[in-house]
Amino acid sequence: MEKVGVSSDKYAHIVAWMPHTGTYLPHVPNVPAFERLRQDAQLLADWKVDELYAFLPNKITSVYSRFAVDLERYADDDKEPMSRKGMGMLYTRLTDGTPFDRSVFGADAFFARYYHQQHTLLKTRLEEAGNGSLLLDLHSFNPYPLPCDEDQSVPRPDICLGFNQDKTRPADAVIEAIRSFLAAQGLSVKLNSPFSGAMTANTSVRYTALMIEVNKRCYLDGKKLRADVRDFIVILQNTVNFLAHLYHFND
Repeated sequence: MEKVGVSSDKYAHIVAWMPHTGTYLPHVPNVPAFERLRQDAQLLADWKVDELYAFLPNKITSVYSRFAVDLERYADDDKEPMSRKGMGMLYTRLTDGTPFDRSVFGADAFFARYYHQQHTLLKTRLEEAGNGSLLLDLHSFNPYPLPCDEDQSVPRPDICLGFNQDKTRPADAVIEAIRSFLAAQGLSVKLNSPFSGAMTANTSVRYTALMIEVNKRCYLDGKKLRADVRDFIVILQNTVNFLAHLYHFND
């Protein structure tokens, strides 16, 4: 498949949010007592997602594992549904609900500051991109549901497109165009399933937010990229380029 053309400078109108690429668990000793924590942190990491979108220049990633601080959650536990499972901004439970002692990471205040720094950076990047920009919330997910997942439905699709029901929602025509574009590449697509919504930022800039979640089976062999991953990367780049075309970034 050939790439759909787009000028690289037009990617400046796209901000790529990749909050779960980090795997670092600070201060966690390599002892059996923490083996489950390390396993779950690896299981929930968005392995190599930043490499899938290496063509995008305006990326925001995380150094830390989401078990240390989850940048995708609301900071206020009262607003965050996953806080009921001990998986709000600051996790206290593993994927099966088992509690763990997060004090091993160090002071929670440090991670709260890091959270706010990253969200301030997101706001700044969107303001630099300007009105009409596109916020891509980029993730991967496991081929099978985990106990902590709200959506337990199977089979899981190759691609999940997530969006909000507010002013950041893409137009119906855009959503359908992207769904059809991906389906034409032989990929199964669901809307807001198994995950829903897209990241937002506290800014007056008008922007559209779209979450693109890819099933790990599409590009990973264990923790390594599949031998044929280049074909999948081309599909993703064509998808982003098609979005840029729909939003007139390459006109």
